[in-house]
Amino acid sequence: MPAARSYTLSNGIQMPSVGLGTYRIRDQDTLDACILEALRSGYRLIDTATVYRNEVMIGNSLKKIFEQNLVPGLTRQDLFITSKLAPKDQGYGACYKAVLNSISNLQLDYIDLYLIHWPGTAKLKLPDPQNATNRMESWHALEDLYHARKLRAIGVSNYTLPHLTQLVERPRRNHHSFDNNHAHDVPSTHTTDPSSLSHPHGARTMVIPHVHQFELHPRLFQRDLVEYCQAHRIQVQAYSSLGEGRLIVRSKLVDDKRASLDIMSDLIQTYFSAPMQGNVQGVIDTDIKDEDTGMDMDLDAFLLVAEDEDPAEYAQKAAKILLRWGLQHGAVVIPKSSQPARIRSNIDLFSFEIEPSDMSALDAYSIEGERTRYCWDPTDVY
Repeated sequence: MPAARSYTLSNGIQMPSVGLGTYRIRDQDTLDACILEALRSGYRLIDTATVYRNEVMIGNSLKKIFEQNLVPGLTRQDLFITSKLAPKDQGYGACYKAVLNSISNLQLDYIDLYLIHWPGTAKLKLPDPQNATNRMESWHALEDLYHARKLRAIGVSNYTLPHLTQLVERPRRNHHSFDNNHAHDVPSTHTTDPSSLSHPHGARTMVIPHVHQFELHPRLFQRDLVEYCQAHRIQVQAYSSLGEGRLIVRSKLVDDKRASLDIMSDLIQTYFSAPMQGNVQGVIDTDIKDEDTGMDMDLDAFLLVAEDEDPAEYAQKAAKILLRWGLQHGAVVIPKSSQPARIRSNIDLFSFEIEPSDMSALDAYSIEGERTRYCWDPTDVY
């Protein structure tokens, strides 16, 4: 199946199919180098979030690139910037202010895509019904900001199928007629006063999410969610495509269901029989401890490769296969790396195509009852 270099959202906006993830990168010099390398390599989508605590630094990086013309010919309109609402900012007023704060932090006039990062609210218990109320109010704020042209597209992240169904199929009696086909041009630069917009319970034009970002890889192929999004013209965006790094290393543990896929060596041989070009030394990001999720995974402890198999080269090739798998399922992928070689490699996904039989073999790793989540589990959020 051919992979698109960009997707057309339901409102007509073009979204690149490959972007740069910035999760855990909080050092200004590192971000400067990553973003510059990415833009020079052809990336145009940059993904961040309030909880990543790097919006200000990304804004600084972009400002420097534009002011110093470090990527000749690049304009703001060429970029697709995504950010997300922190769980602590759920609710109409808090969400509205958080979006404007993100725009200010990024030193932009508008954000291309803004997502509700999590269906729950910070400090609320997962089964609390207030979670549902708060995220709906947040969505109303995003609708208003979308119509005010501060956001070119809006969406959600980490929603389960019930969460998404609740949003998409909500009653429409308090809204104007549905309109999900109004493409936004570049928004005006003035700051919108929330008091001048419609009340969260007043009439508004409903918007179905343009994008849903969720964990998606062969060990967690959420087919029902993918199919629902496709049926409702919601663009799927995958995160954790590499399983937080675990899917691109070989495990020392026999039958380790959280590590690399046993088919991967054969796929690498099939699609990359020749050695990788360029320097691939040191391209495995082994430090993936994350204070936000509490996960602490030292990939060196899991690494096992054949004597004649370079671990860095294995990781780079495995990453390309996993990212291409996401593209062939119609998803946007946003790999994260702070290594220049990996940044360049991760966007080089259009020179090969995974055969249908191999796609099916990869899909088969997602077995009901044995699926593996490497990140947050939203299943029990009311």
